Amino acid sequence: MDQLEQRVSAAADQGRMLLAALQQKLASLNLAPGLVAIPPFEEAKFTLEQDLYDDSLQTLMGSFYPRPRYRAGVLLFHADGSCYAEYHVMQPHPGKPRWFVESVEAWVRGGKVQTDLRLVAMPQ
Repeated sequence: MDQLEQRVSAAADQGRMLLAALQQKLASLNLAPGLVAIPPFEEAKFTLEQDLYDDSLQTLMGSFYPRPRYRAGVLLFHADGSCYAEYHVMQPHPGKPRWFVESVEAWVRGGKVQTDLRLVAMPQ
């Protein structure tokens, strides 16, 4: 098993947990069924990237491509154990007419998964 495969295998449980948190956050929005679906961990295309802050470390990055050349989501697993997930929603907020949901995000802080929506104000 090469280094990439080892890192993917080691990150699988945490990745599935992040993706489930994204899906749960989206479900709380009550968007139309099937409008945005978070793909399973196994559909990510994984690469090892140089860490932005330490050239001696590598970050495992999983990208989701629902269409060629359109990356709709990302999973990041840093060498320090921190991780982050994001998936594009690109829909009007169903409960806040002046807001647009750009993406849903999840990360681990203090051993717990946290989630948030990235909102953008609609032009007036």
